[in-house]
Amino acid sequence: MKYEFVPAIEGSRVDHVGSYRRRLPVSLERMYENTLDWQHLPHLHSSSFTSLTIETAGAWGWRATVMSGEGQQAATSLIELNLDRDARRWITRNLAGPHVGAEIWTHVFVVSERVLDIVVDFFVPDVPAEAKVKVGQAYAMSYERLYDEDVEMMTERQRHLDQRLDGVDETQVLDLCSSITATLPQTVTLSGRRFVLNRLDAVDSDEEGQWVVYPARCPHQLGSLAGAPLIDGVVRCPWHGYKFDVRTGACISGSSCQFGRTPKVTEQAGKVTLSWV
Repeated sequence: MKYEFVPAIEGSRVDHVGSYRRRLPVSLERMYENTLDWQHLPHLHSSSFTSLTIETAGAWGWRATVMSGEGQQAATSLIELNLDRDARRWITRNLAGPHVGAEIWTHVFVVSERVLDIVVDFFVPDVPAEAKVKVGQAYAMSYERLYDEDVEMMTERQRHLDQRLDGVDETQVLDLCSSITATLPQTVTLSGRRFVLNRLDAVDSDEEGQWVVYPARCPHQLGSLAGAPLIDGVVRCPWHGYKFDVRTGACISGSSCQFGRTPKVTEQAGKVTLSWV
């Protein structure tokens, strides 16, 4: 078990049902970034959030209508998160819906540049004394799953930020055997950057079998596109749901971000070549 569950202690708030404690291998910058990132919730945490409609957001936090569950288990809540950077704390409040009045207080303690300790306190009103431990454990288990998914995203993003290059060596060329078409898509590296090489079906393009090459990382927050399916010339980031037309590099889901410069692909004499010119 990666975390520690601590039952409510004597003298704490009446509605305190327990605490969750865990050490995370991430920086404070990534932690704050993740906290304010409401967009990833229905995508990365689809088992907990069915959909989310944002009402307002900013450097202070965000407020949104959140749906969870399906069928008879479906529920709608109004959630507000307030970030206090000076106190290294954020408070998530349930303003409407099931468990209205519940508050989750998260405190962060910096251990080193990329190691944090977090303490999350759960406050749930009207819980009988004999049920507090059970309710607190349920909240802790839910947060364990959420942080497992978040840590994977944060550490992967940090790793790729560390590996980013300032420039492109435009003299580099990558030659591949045309038989590579049997195992598409392929992730390839050119000038220290990773790309996905694929071909569009006839229904996807005016030119049958048109080659396409696009970044293996989403330009938004570096989510992996390498394993994302290519459907009708569109690839979707699994972290935030951003959709990109791989033929133009444009984001077609409403964001201003887009793919950066990508190599050109040519095929001649049984050879597929990626180059910058």
